[in-house]
Amino acid sequence: MAEEKRYGADLIVESLTNHGIDYVFGIPGAKIDRVFESLEHPKSEKSPQLIVARHEQNAAFMAAGIGRLTGKPGVVLTTSGPGASNLATGLVTATAEGDPVLALSGQVKRADLLRSSHQSMRNADLFAPITKYAAEVQDPDNVSEIIANAYQAAESGKQGAS
Repeated sequence: MAEEKRYGADLIVESLTNHGIDYVFGIPGAKIDRVFESLEHPKSEKSPQLIVARHEQNAAFMAAGIGRLTGKPGVVLTTSGPGASNLATGLVTATAEGDPVLALSGQVKRADLLRSSHQSMRNADLFAPITKYAAEVQDPDNVSEIIANAYQAAESGKQGAS
């Protein structure tokens, strides 16, 4: 029997499930479509419920609300470019107010990062000064570790966004 093909999106959803995440707030976009599909058609009953927001900033505030109410990171998922930059105010607020948030954003292919396009920006560089932890996944084998590091950073010490 052929082994089912797995994607980074599957690893993201599995990692969120393993951390006990109940909800993921976000807006669909081309760079994260596969993650949205994995959330919409979960392989596990324990997979997080996807809640689509009208704006990325609102999704960040909803994730911060979950963080504030539970003490565990709320999760927000956005696409690349403006989808990521629209998170900034919500993440600054979460970090300033001590609300644990885990923010995940899509990215264009590395080969396209240097092109002048509204979708190509360096997300980790954007988020580094406003969050407790910012990283870019370079290899799908590192997805779980990076999510674990971000989760731990968001909920430890003075809580905030990562």
